[in-house]
Amino acid sequence: MSRKNIDIDIDINLADISTNPGVYIYLDAKSVPLYIGKAKNLKSRISSYFNSNKKSITITKMLSKAKDVKTIITNNDVEAYLLEANLIKTEQPRYNILLKDSKTYPYVKLTNEKYSRLLYTRQINLDDGDYYGPFVDVGDLRTLLDQLQRTFPLRTCTDRQFAEGKFCIKYQIKRCLAPCVDYISLEDYQEIKDNVKTFFKGNISEVKSKMTKMMQRYSSELKFEQAANIRDILISFDRLFSKQSVININDNRSIDLFYKDTINDITSITQLFIRGGKLLSIRTQFFNDEIEELLEQFVVQYYNNLRQFPELVYIIGDDYSDGLEEVLSTLAKRKVLLRKRGYSGLIDIAKENAVKETESYLRNIARKNDVLSKLSSMLSIENIRGIECIDISHLSGDHTVGVSICSYDGEFLKSKYRKYRIKEATNDDYKSMYELFNRKFDNIEEKSEEQADLYIIDGGIGQLSVVSKLLSDRKLSANIISISKSRKDKKNRFATEIDIEEVHLIGRKNPVKFKRNDNLLHFIKNIRDEAHRFAITYSRKLALNAITKSPLLEIDGLGIKRLKIILQTIPDIHSRKNLTKEELLNLVKIPDNLAEKIVTYLNQESH
Repeated sequence: MSRKNIDIDIDINLADISTNPGVYIYLDAKSVPLYIGKAKNLKSRISSYFNSNKKSITITKMLSKAKDVKTIITNNDVEAYLLEANLIKTEQPRYNILLKDSKTYPYVKLTNEKYSRLLYTRQINLDDGDYYGPFVDVGDLRTLLDQLQRTFPLRTCTDRQFAEGKFCIKYQIKRCLAPCVDYISLEDYQEIKDNVKTFFKGNISEVKSKMTKMMQRYSSELKFEQAANIRDILISFDRLFSKQSVININDNRSIDLFYKDTINDITSITQLFIRGGKLLSIRTQFFNDEIEELLEQFVVQYYNNLRQFPELVYIIGDDYSDGLEEVLSTLAKRKVLLRKRGYSGLIDIAKENAVKETESYLRNIARKNDVLSKLSSMLSIENIRGIECIDISHLSGDHTVGVSICSYDGEFLKSKYRKYRIKEATNDDYKSMYELFNRKFDNIEEKSEEQADLYIIDGGIGQLSVVSKLLSDRKLSANIISISKSRKDKKNRFATEIDIEEVHLIGRKNPVKFKRNDNLLHFIKNIRDEAHRFAITYSRKLALNAITKSPLLEIDGLGIKRLKIILQTIPDIHSRKNLTKEELLNLVKIPDNLAEKIVTYLNQESH
C-alpha cells in the first residue's frame, strides 16, 4: 500500500517495511541523509509520519525535502539505539540534533607517569591517566587547576626537563616539590597524587588528615623545610575547598543530571555535573523546535561522543525508552544507573539555571532580531536570516585562498563555512573575488550550496563592482554589500563620532556611514572579522604545509623546525620590508646571528 501526502513528495510501500526494531533514514533527492531515527517497530514508526497528527516544524520541513526512506533492521532495541547514535555522529543529518562540541569539554587529567602531572586537556585517552570533569566553563576550570596545582604541587615540566635533574622556578615559588632533585621521596609524591584522587572523590577530611600526618612526620624527622611546604599546602587546600560549590546531598557518586524545560515556548536542556558531592559545572542548551524524543536523543549522542560516564544519570522532564539504561551501560562497558527522579536540591538548581539562562537567551534573540530588522530596512530586503561573508587572503602573494563564513539568525553556522583555493588569480584581489563568486554560484546552481539572503564582501567598492559585473554577466540575482575602512577618515579617526568603517551598496555612489556605537555596524564588523580570522587561518595552514619549499631555508642555520615557529608567529614575514633584528627577536626566540641573517635576507628580497 502506498501513502502520499499533498505536501510530501515521497512514496512508501508500507507492506515492504519490516515490523522488527531498527533504524530508518530519510533521504533527499541526492540520497543524502536528512533525518535518522530508531524504532521498536519500523513499520508502525514510519507510518506515524504520514497520519493526520500535528508534526513539529523540524519534521514537517524534513518531510517536504525527503524523497526516499531507507531502513536497517537490528536484533533488538539496544542495537537500534547504538546504530542510530553512530549514524548521526558520522552522517551529521541536517534535521537531527547535532552535539558536535560535546566531545571537546575540558578535563583535569592526572597522568599515570612515575611522577604524575596534573594537566588541562580536551583529549581523552583512558590508558594514560585519570580524568576529572567534564567542565563547561574553561575559565572556571583554569582557575580550579591553578588552585589545585598550588594545593597539590605536582610537577608540570616535560619529561625532558625533568631528566635534566635541576629544579626550576616552580620550586622557588612553591608550585612544585622538586622530585627531579629528590627533594621529595617517591612514596610521599605518590601519596600527594593519591590525595588528588581522594579530593575528586569528595573525601576532603581524609585528604587533610593524611597531609597533616605527613607534615608531623617531616617535623619529627627535623625536615622543617618539607614540613613547611606541607603546611602551606594545607592552608592552600582550605582556600580551594572554600571555593567549591558543595551541594546538600549525602551522595559521593559521580552524577550527571539532564533537565528538560520549556519556558515561553523555548525548550532547553540543562546539564549538571556532580562529582564527589561537588557541583563542577552547569550548562544550558536551547532548541527552537520541539524535536521528538529530544532528551533521549540528546543523552545518547552526548555519551556516544564523550565516552565519559558517571555512575548515575538522572533524566528529568521527558520520558525515555526502557532500553536506554542498557544502551548507556553498553557504551560505558560497566553498569550505569538511570533514574527518572532525582534529588530535589539538584532539580531546583537546574530549574533556576534554566529560567535565568532562558531569560538571557530571549534578550539576546530580541537584540539580534532588532539588528536583522535594521539591516533589512537599510537594504530594503525582507526577512534576512542567512548571511555569508566572503574574504580573500594571501601571504605576500603566495597561498591565495578565499573563504565564506555563514551566520544564520545572528549565530555563526560553522557547518556552512567554505574554503576555496584560488586557482587562476593568485595575487589579484579583484580577480580572486570574481573567481570565488563564480565557483560559488556554480555550486548554488548545482545545489551543493544554498544561496544566502545576503552576501557581505570584506573589501571596498572595487570588489563589490567586480561581483556586480559577474551577476550581470551570468544574469543572476543576489543581495550583496561590502565593508571597508575609509581611507580619508583614518587620520581623524578619533576626532569624530563617525566610524571609519563604511558599507558600500550596489547602485549607490556614496557609502553608508555609521556612528561608532551603532549595533548594526558592530554586527556587520563581527561577521567580517570572523571571515578574516577564518581566511588567515586557512592561508597560514597552507603556508606551513608548504614549509619545505620556503626560500628562507636557504639561510645558513635556519631549519624547518625554527622556520615553522617563525611562520606561526609572523606568517606574513615576507611582506615585513622594514622588519628589524630587534623586532624579530622580540617576536621569536632565536639566536642573534640568525635573526641578523633573516633580516638581511628579507632586505635583499625586497630590493
